[in-house]
Amino acid sequence: MAYNTNTYFILFLPIAMLLYQILPKRYRWVGLLLSSMAFFVLISDVLIYWAIITTAITYVGGVALERIQSPDKKVKKRKQKHVVQLCVIAVVGILAVLKYTAFTLDLVNQLMAKLGNDTSFQVGKILVPIGISFYTLQAVGYLLDVYWKRLEAEKNPAKLLLFMIFFPTLMEGPICRYSDTKDQLFEGEAISCDSIVAGAIRIGYGLFKRMVISDRLYWFVNNFYRPSSNYTGAMIIICAVATTVQLYLEFSGTIDIVIGSARIFNVRLPENFRQPFLAKSAAEFWRRWHISLGTWFKNYIFYPVTTSKLMKRWNKYGRKHMGKYITMVVTSAIALFPVWMLNGLWHGPKIPYILYGVYYFVILLAEVMIEPAGLRFWKLIHLNPEGRIVSCFRIARTWIIIFAGEMLFRAETLEQFITMCKNIFVGDFLTHDMYIEVFNMGISKSDALLIAIACLIVIAMDLRLEYYPDTLEMIPQLSRPKRWAIYYFMIFAILIFGAYGVGYDPAELIYAGF
Repeated sequence: MAYNTNTYFILFLPIAMLLYQILPKRYRWVGLLLSSMAFFVLISDVLIYWAIITTAITYVGGVALERIQSPDKKVKKRKQKHVVQLCVIAVVGILAVLKYTAFTLDLVNQLMAKLGNDTSFQVGKILVPIGISFYTLQAVGYLLDVYWKRLEAEKNPAKLLLFMIFFPTLMEGPICRYSDTKDQLFEGEAISCDSIVAGAIRIGYGLFKRMVISDRLYWFVNNFYRPSSNYTGAMIIICAVATTVQLYLEFSGTIDIVIGSARIFNVRLPENFRQPFLAKSAAEFWRRWHISLGTWFKNYIFYPVTTSKLMKRWNKYGRKHMGKYITMVVTSAIALFPVWMLNGLWHGPKIPYILYGVYYFVILLAEVMIEPAGLRFWKLIHLNPEGRIVSCFRIARTWIIIFAGEMLFRAETLEQFITMCKNIFVGDFLTHDMYIEVFNMGISKSDALLIAIACLIVIAMDLRLEYYPDTLEMIPQLSRPKRWAIYYFMIFAILIFGAYGVGYDPAELIYAGF
């Protein structure tokens, strides 16, 4: 049951709203928990027990961290460290076993075959519960926050379970911190006309992005990644751009639906996208794209590495013996490497995902290395690094980085990605048949025109949101003719131009697989 299905909007969400609203205020969180458990079971059946086990470990770990007492502070700290390490290993271990066992054994078998060993390790099909990568990160973040005394441990395990599997965030995030969401989840504020309207507007915008653009592009993009495809020249450039646009609108559109669904229950989830294609560097792109994932890695991997005692000793030694620049580059490399290796692995057991992480590690480290020289260059030719000309150049350069990265992300194998990159330079870049070829890939001329117009609307909205982040929230405050014009446009655009209906095969939620 995806977020953009009739089952979700016609049955599940209204029932969840009714259950929430009829309960007394202090027990409304129980309604959310029951709805979330039902949502989980409808998708993953009995595999919900894995989420319950992870929650149990997280709950016991948090309570144990607070209950450890000792007159000796060092002994107390050591015991707490052992507890948090054990719990983190346990919850991450569940994720690793369920998600990466088959992948790891396959790599081992390939290695042994190359070494001339016929031994082969086999494992049966392992069923992975929905959203395990998301709720595992939330569990680890919760444990570390309790360990670092940023948060008091939750005493009610049922409340912690709700945080872990809250149905709007279960399939695609955003990844939340307990301290940011607990009060809203458990406050039990009644559903109101205002919350329904605010949520519906956000859901409508998400459906527009998903159904009018992304779902149309999905099958067009899929044609490029079929094993039999052999496109060349400009077709590969079209592939890279279409892949990026489709993934962005699918993911951000789904997040809009998620945020809108939670908003109906007066839960304000963190934003996960902030106009990523206005980024002037890869580093800025990742501060605007999948924000909650980047924030998690920054808070729980990057900062702990850079502020560790070992790193502080290195910085002191490096500045003294090697200079500030070399020290900065080495420090950045040491801190960025685990972040991006784990980022790639988090996305799934697939070589292109791992290389996607390595790709951005190399790009971001290169940006750190060349930034001082870049600033000197712009000053040398008398251009303001923040001026319009340089900004446009930097945005265009970042687009190339993004397009290549998303094509790697989408590729089935490394060999496929390498072949596609090579094919850019094979034969004529532009051919007479290219126009015909494009429209023989599951997309009509009318579809292409519709996608182009809809993309212009999204671009205009993104530009406005860059300067006025509350644009969607301000719609209900417009005059009646203006707001109803927007409502009707959104409704009829989805109903008339949305990709759905008899014979329609809905696009898969890519991030739901993570």
